[in-house]
Amino acid sequence: MTDTVDSSYLSTRRATRLSTLLPVLLLATYFSASFVLRLLRGGDLASDEAEQIRLSHSLQLGYGDQPPLYDWLFYYFAKIFGASVDTLAFVKNGTLLLSCIFLCLAARKVMGKRETAWIAPLGFLSLPVVFLLSQRDLTHSVGAFAVVAFFLYVLALMAERPSTGNYALLGAAAGLGFLAKYNFAIVPVATVAALLLEPGLRRLVFNWRLAVTIAVGLIVAAPHVYWIVTHLDLATGDTLKNLRAAASAGMPEQVVAAWELLGAIVKCSALTLAILAIVYRGHIRTILGTSSEWTRVIGRMLVISMFLVYVIMLAVDATIMRPKWISIFFVAFPLYLAFKIEASGVQVPGAIGKLVALVGAVIFISLGVVFVGSFH
Repeated sequence: MTDTVDSSYLSTRRATRLSTLLPVLLLATYFSASFVLRLLRGGDLASDEAEQIRLSHSLQLGYGDQPPLYDWLFYYFAKIFGASVDTLAFVKNGTLLLSCIFLCLAARKVMGKRETAWIAPLGFLSLPVVFLLSQRDLTHSVGAFAVVAFFLYVLALMAERPSTGNYALLGAAAGLGFLAKYNFAIVPVATVAALLLEPGLRRLVFNWRLAVTIAVGLIVAAPHVYWIVTHLDLATGDTLKNLRAAASAGMPEQVVAAWELLGAIVKCSALTLAILAIVYRGHIRTILGTSSEWTRVIGRMLVISMFLVYVIMLAVDATIMRPKWISIFFVAFPLYLAFKIEASGVQVPGAIGKLVALVGAVIFISLGVVFVGSFH
């Protein structure tokens, strides 16, 4: 009997170690391969990469119609290592890796040291904007991914220990988010609304320390906000023009905007949901039908964010919505699914291994396609 118990215990420990080792190996291999293949593609720069090289010669409060955080980050790395393809590839892949790390930390902060926490970073890798668009030509969005992941981690940290320091850290994350991507400003608003709708977490909003969060966020963003006010034409650039297009004949702009937004939402989330549906086949209805405190908070954050995006689209007469423009909000989507799976109590033997295999197949095939396509 004792031998049987010992054997079962050892098997469980081996399975736990394997479920931890496989995602770590995938992350290490993928980002190393991404770095190496970008170097092998040579010095032909995509538009965002060329912009980074051009702007790396000076440090300014603002540069154009994109916020400056990623420009600042690359500037300092370029000063140390030189403005080169190597540095571009290192900064981009390092920033994406940071996104994975912070999402995993956020999941573990809520769920504890459980293997389901790996669903968050693995799900993040399965987002098309991450494994495809980021490897082609994204910079500012990549920086925003990391800040959103950091914001979510600090939010979980603050819920566990609502200290003045954690409130200040959340404010710093919010300020950095605005400096990474202007539409990040929606995230704190959606967060406050989602917390107010959750009775057990309302205390986080009705706390004097929230003033510290706001103050720190404003201090972090203030220098660039001043630059925006004094360079309004340069800051707005072609943003509004890119959002607008002639509406379909006979279709109200409100309907066109809603259809565009819905299409972008599906493109951002469908593949990740499909992969998890394969891994947890037979249980997906149970998982989606289960809720917990944190699934409700993150789910409401996503819904409120999309509603605010739609309101903004109507306000500026926007009739185009590309997935990459709302991609920063979907950094939270894999975390939401991880919380759903945890709350449901569904356990599928070898689930993390299967998830690693499926996500690995998708991201490495895509990496190969991007590499081969760069020579045509």
